[in-house]
Amino acid sequence: MSEVQKTKPINKNQTFENFSVNEANAWAIAALKTVIKDKNYYNPVYIYGEKGVGKSHLLNATINAIVELNKVVFLSAKELSIEMVEKIMMSDGDYVLIDDLHLLPKDKALEEKIAMLIEENKKQLVITSSVDPKSLEVCSKLQERLQWGLTTSMVSENQ
Repeated sequence: MSEVQKTKPINKNQTFENFSVNEANAWAIAALKTVIKDKNYYNPVYIYGEKGVGKSHLLNATINAIVELNKVVFLSAKELSIEMVEKIMMSDGDYVLIDDLHLLPKDKALEEKIAMLIEENKKQLVITSSVDPKSLEVCSKLQERLQWGLTTSMVSENQ
């Protein structure tokens, strides 16, 4: 039985089939399709790029591809709290998808808790941001953990 816990609405119309694949995003799509088939193959998957390149579309496509067989948590980073991360850690969810990590509230304890979630490696994390993890203004521990899996960028086709 599938379940989605969310603070962010899911767009059922955003799928892999209707996403325009090009050189600028092919690696991100391949990584997501890999973790759909084999959870924890890359963990976390961190996708970054400018606004409008399709990161949120790919998160929705991932949810739409896995929701039938998995428990999914989908949220915006700006909604995250320590309590929410603790609930996620204790839940039996399979996948945690976090959009817009660059909007994460500035809170060292929250950053530490997210780093612990990554360290546990019990849930497949897929994270998007407009910022490379090395440039993200978070504690060094979280910056390091975000780079444990696969980091890939997406750019506009025009670049």
